[in-house]
Amino acid sequence: MIAGAEQIAARRGLSATHQPGVDQNTVLMDETLSCILEQAVQHSGVSPHRMFSGAGHDTMILARRVPAAMLFLRSPGGISHQPEESVRVDDVAAAIAAGRSVLEILGARDV
Repeated sequence: MIAGAEQIAARRGLSATHQPGVDQNTVLMDETLSCILEQAVQHSGVSPHRMFSGAGHDTMILARRVPAAMLFLRSPGGISHQPEESVRVDDVAAAIAAGRSVLEILGARDV
């Protein structure tokens, strides 16, 4: 990404600089729990979409000690962590249904 920004800047007669703000190792989510979450999202009537996230949530800390997975809701306009951030009511309902389904799936498993 940095090299690309530098190339674009050079073509435009500009310079590009960067300064790392956070330097944390990546954390993988638990594959089994991620699959269960994906199945639960499907049961809620939504097509799941797996993605990589640069989110520095508490999950980064938890995932080092316990199985973890994350569920994101769409944010219209891509606005996140701003007062204007919003979600769709039907997305919230689907997320609640998926969360319930995760608990049901986990509850039915032999531990």
